[in-house]
Amino acid sequence: MAFVVIFLISLFASVKVTTQGYVAKENVRNSFDAIIMNNMVFGIASLVFSLSLGKQIEPMVILYAVASGLCVAPFQIFYALALEKGPFSATCMIVNLSMLIPIIFSLVFYGEELTILKVLGVILCFIAMFLNTKTDNTKKVSGIWIVYVILAFLSTGMVGVVQKAFAKSQYGSNLEQFVFFGYATAFLFTFVLILINKKKGAERNLKFTRKNVFLISFIAVLLGCYQYFSTYGNSFVDAVVLSPSTSGLTTIMQMLAGKIIFKEKFTPKQIMAICVGISAILITSIG
Repeated sequence: MAFVVIFLISLFASVKVTTQGYVAKENVRNSFDAIIMNNMVFGIASLVFSLSLGKQIEPMVILYAVASGLCVAPFQIFYALALEKGPFSATCMIVNLSMLIPIIFSLVFYGEELTILKVLGVILCFIAMFLNTKTDNTKKVSGIWIVYVILAFLSTGMVGVVQKAFAKSQYGSNLEQFVFFGYATAFLFTFVLILINKKKGAERNLKFTRKNVFLISFIAVLLGCYQYFSTYGNSFVDAVVLSPSTSGLTTIMQMLAGKIIFKEKFTPKQIMAICVGISAILITSIG
């Protein structure tokens, strides 16, 4: 069952990232566009999971969900800003290191077992992601980039912490409500940012065409499903297994998607990344 959940998390993540990258490349020209796009994604994701409101609502579920939403929304914004202001390669690597936050949290507070093989699996996972990262030498490191990338690192790491805490709590079975209130919070957060940016006269480039609305809706459904299964996986899979396994498998799936959809050819580095990624998943799983 653990492998099925890891596969689904990775599948939703890779398709979501690939689709979002396509939409962003065509439409996102500044941070205001990124905020608008994420606002639409959060709103549609919460709408899809609003069907869960037919059940009795637990106040503690709302509390966990609000905490999650207040981490998810800033991450999406700070990540986009960090990619805009600094080098792509360094940004991706630092943000990917955020998986260490929920791993350390789980080791300390839930007594999850740490073995040499699991540590090796985590290291191999980072190597695989590094090998698959494209270098961008056109942007230099700046003070504002450092601030953005650190905030992105902390916010996405805290998402994993909140997921683990909720999944291990007595309210962990209310997954649909957790996803709904989490993305409803993120929607309201980004909506306030839109109002602030509009007041400042920010320019919108994102076009609300049928194609864009469909793709953004598709991204929202994928994101909601990713959050659902990721939280569910945290209820019975150790973070030191779940985080590197999903990251490694997502990396492999994204490379395969690039080859199938965009007809990209594998470079020697990418072939090596696939081999290292598979090794990381296998070693972590048996560790």
